[in-house]
Amino acid sequence: MKQYKLISLTIVWGLGSLLMGCSDWLDYTPKDKQTYEQQFGTKAGFHNAINGIYTNLSSNSLYGYNMSYGPLDFMGLLYNIPSSNVSRSEYKSATWTGSYASSTFSSIWSTAYATILNVNLVLQAADEYKESVLTEREYDLIKGEMLGVRAFLHFDMLRLFGPIYISNPSKLSIPYNTGVEASRHERMPADELIEKNLLPDLEAAENLLKEVDPVITDGVLNSDGGLEGNWERYRQLRMNYYAVILVKARLYLWMGEYEKALAEAKKITDSDLVKEHFPFVEPSKLLANSINPDRVFSTECLFGFYDSGMKDIFTNYFSGSLDASMLLQPRKGYIDILFPSVGDYRRQSQWTGSSASSGSEYDFIKYKSFTANNSNPEFWATFYGLMRVSEAYYIASESLLMQNNLEGACDYLNVILKARGLTELEVGSVNKNLLLKEIKYEYLREMRGEGQIYFMLKRFNQAFGMYTSGGDTSLNGAEEPYFDSSPSPATRYSVPLPSDEIN
Repeated sequence: MKQYKLISLTIVWGLGSLLMGCSDWLDYTPKDKQTYEQQFGTKAGFHNAINGIYTNLSSNSLYGYNMSYGPLDFMGLLYNIPSSNVSRSEYKSATWTGSYASSTFSSIWSTAYATILNVNLVLQAADEYKESVLTEREYDLIKGEMLGVRAFLHFDMLRLFGPIYISNPSKLSIPYNTGVEASRHERMPADELIEKNLLPDLEAAENLLKEVDPVITDGVLNSDGGLEGNWERYRQLRMNYYAVILVKARLYLWMGEYEKALAEAKKITDSDLVKEHFPFVEPSKLLANSINPDRVFSTECLFGFYDSGMKDIFTNYFSGSLDASMLLQPRKGYIDILFPSVGDYRRQSQWTGSSASSGSEYDFIKYKSFTANNSNPEFWATFYGLMRVSEAYYIASESLLMQNNLEGACDYLNVILKARGLTELEVGSVNKNLLLKEIKYEYLREMRGEGQIYFMLKRFNQAFGMYTSGGDTSLNGAEEPYFDSSPSPATRYSVPLPSDEIN
């Protein structure tokens, strides 16, 4: 097995360039003890190392593009991609061995596992310098965050490269790396990896963070700390306690463990502190607000990253002024199907009439820069959300629905519908299938550009397509006019490991 061929190179020279000077600690090799001691001999050294890891998460190789509004959303068929765009068409047609797709998967894999290896270095150093450099509280916070990051990355690698879990949970998947050596690790069956590694990491992270994470008592703290510094502030930019809980809820839902998924989701949905510290976005900050609209609904985001170039996302990918081969838009008619109510806050704030000569009638403006106040923008102007409070409500609703509690499922989904300016569902007006479809629609409305929709569809092993049979025009999860055999779910959800990572 060649699982760590690329990673062994990265430790020597590769990742330092990705971090653009955040820290030169990644030049460290396991044999270079002096450099290691210099790096972790001070609190500032720990902070620089961890900041470097978060910066790497936001790189284009991971959540800055590939794992968000780029290839992962292409794979979820969220855009009407013309055949003239050869690179994007590989994701659209699930041509995983194509040169563009295979290169992307190699980049995702190598960057994720190199980042995991460096997370493990921080964890090892934290154990070694617990008393001499770190206080007990600092140690717990750092270890909790890093265990959470390690689980977060492994889980997304499992969701991307692993099997369709509901069909074959014991199929060989990915390696789980807990060491600091750039060595080979064997792939594990998906269910074994979860039970032996993923869940223990998440449980340990939760237990550590629930005692020390200021996000629980003080909220996100998205302001400068002055003389006290910012190390324990801006908790939305860190793998905080609530983000760890949501990863656990996602994982249990992925496994079909609905009671456990519900229990984790309720730690968010039923918490008065979450309601206080992560309130639903105020309509006044969205509608008829051209100065500084919070189109990313930042107050509701549990975890994300800072992106100084976020304004370029719209300009380079979603602006109707782009050439048709480059423009990312849904096909015509889709927005009216997805948003039957024009009063939906997401439709009003994240979509606008398009100037494009072809394609959709609408441009996606979720990441468009402000028309004013650009010199000193609000926090949300450079904040890219990856995990949302709303997802916990969807998980709770689906979990209850799968346990045949239709009323409870409606109750949780209605919280989000109400928060989006929509009419709440009545139990007597929906059956199980209709409510499940509505939950899926909510993912499509809520999480465009965040890389979650492909994973949702894979979790259900769901075919793609828009159906018009019998006059019923409805989406089963995608915008492209594909049906079950174009290609089959088995092909679309079977992303191969990079060729140089296997025999």
